[in-house]
Amino acid sequence: MRKTELKDHLEQAEIRKEMQASESREQFQRWQAIYLVGKGLRVEQVAEYIGITKGTVYQWIFQYNHEGPESFQLRGRGGRRFGLISFEEEADFLEHLRAEAARGEIVGAFWLRERLEKKLGHKVSKDYLYDLLHRHDWRKVVPRLRRPKADVEKQEEFKKNSRSWWQPPPRASRRKIPGH
Repeated sequence: MRKTELKDHLEQAEIRKEMQASESREQFQRWQAIYLVGKGLRVEQVAEYIGITKGTVYQWIFQYNHEGPESFQLRGRGGRRFGLISFEEEADFLEHLRAEAARGEIVGAFWLRERLEKKLGHKVSKDYLYDLLHRHDWRKVVPRLRRPKADVEKQEEFKKNSRSWWQPPPRASRRKIPGH
């Protein structure tokens, strides 16, 4: 059994005040665990009373001892936690490339990926690139259906001289096979 001791960051009365002033259930449970351990209860008992695992209680004790009471102020999880650059930087990066795309040059995803990796100085995943393009409303533009150097007269002549429908080749024989 591990020995659990709390560092003297706060007195028991201060821990109780923090517990009562908690803004959420999660924060209350953390302060409650620290309070009960400070009162001398074993970690197994604290985990059973609060309805969490022993490992979580040990984790909270470690967090309290090493980072202090400020570590129990829960922060929201919203926002872009895994963005490599800000939304504005992404927009600026794509705006420089939009001029090349407007001139009719084919701007492929892997070409964009190389440019982005060069800008960032490290590799990026294909998923990150496609998410970036989706965030900024870039979409796949299909190339034109007609080849620029196509000869329309030759195409029309071909249509006139070719069969208008397909016919299967004639069968060699239609004799019956015995037993079938």
